[in-house]
Amino acid sequence: MKRNPRFYFIFAAVIASVIFAVTFKKVLNLEYALAPAKYAADIEKIEILPGDVLALTLEKTRLSKQDSDEILKELKKILNFKNIRPGDFYEIVYHSNGAWSDFWYYPQGADFYSVSKSADGKITSSKEKLPSRREKVTVAGTIKSSLWESLSAKNVPADVILQFADIFAWQMDFLTDTREGDQFKVSYEIEIAGKKNIKTGSNVLAAEYKTGSKTYDAFYYKPAREYAGYFDKDGKAVKSAFLKAPLQFRRISSYFTTSRMHPVLKYVRPHLGIDYAAPEGTPVSSIGDGVVTFAAYKGQNGNLVIVRHPNGYETTYGHLSKFGKGIRKGVRVRQGQIIGYVGATGLATGPHLDFRIKRNGQFFNYLTMKQLPATTLSGANKTAFLEYIKPFLETFGKDKAESEK
Repeated sequence: MKRNPRFYFIFAAVIASVIFAVTFKKVLNLEYALAPAKYAADIEKIEILPGDVLALTLEKTRLSKQDSDEILKELKKILNFKNIRPGDFYEIVYHSNGAWSDFWYYPQGADFYSVSKSADGKITSSKEKLPSRREKVTVAGTIKSSLWESLSAKNVPADVILQFADIFAWQMDFLTDTREGDQFKVSYEIEIAGKKNIKTGSNVLAAEYKTGSKTYDAFYYKPAREYAGYFDKDGKAVKSAFLKAPLQFRRISSYFTTSRMHPVLKYVRPHLGIDYAAPEGTPVSSIGDGVVTFAAYKGQNGNLVIVRHPNGYETTYGHLSKFGKGIRKGVRVRQGQIIGYVGATGLATGPHLDFRIKRNGQFFNYLTMKQLPATTLSGANKTAFLEYIKPFLETFGKDKAESEK
């Protein structure tokens, strides 16, 4: 049966209206999220306080019990109520006749939970993300107590302080080496998201620390065809090729020696490694980048991981209780990556890590090793790096950071 062309015109118009309505609704939500004043007259706002229960806070609003139940039932589909935290807030949009049309829930981040009620009474929900932006912040100051307290006093986010300490961890220990009068400068990028301008992520771009006659600096850079990392102003990697230790240990229970009375076998034999005493389950990390050449149970060593590193180095990690996720022969690992957990498998009297290192087939005492930079930029990479850090050097060279003007 041949239809009248007018039928197709009407059908197309209806479909277009539906698409427009759905799109307009989402645009309206985001538009309000960015410019709430336009809708303020019809908005009721409630903030979640410590000890609040969402359902009980709805009793403080103009909603009826039935309306509250409708919203909670739909909201549960997209929001885990266990994640509700003090500082979150929600808003309810009302029609001129007093009926609610939208419920918008804002946790402390970029997520945006919407429950809407159409004119025909249909209730729908959706989870969206609000637009975010990135900003660069530069802060300078002087140590007056600890690094943590001094940077916190400048409103530096906690994750930036931790990154700052980690960046210079190979140069100094901020728990013991920090001195009153030391100077710091840090330039970091933050991501601003949500209606409360929540800082959802931070990344240190450049850092400088002066203590006595020494100045340490670091700039985050991604060389061509290489891993990103921090380099000093001369292009040398700030981190060393190897970590100071493969785990957070309580004590060293046995040092490198050519003659030790074995605690189990009860006779003297060389101990060509270091035993780090630590609770069972303590994470064990690869001290440097490399490739796993062995990851299995091996006699007296118990669960053993062997990693081959550049320049002829090889490290072994013995007596592990279990292996790290994905650790197997042939896998590439990064410095600091968890490769296993402290245990007492094999010939061991208690939980500890038997750590050994050798170069070109010869074991040596890791505690006496002089640390070397992980890498040094050269050629085109160094040229590009030196150009990249010029703005940071200019900022750090000023008497005060831009944020203190």
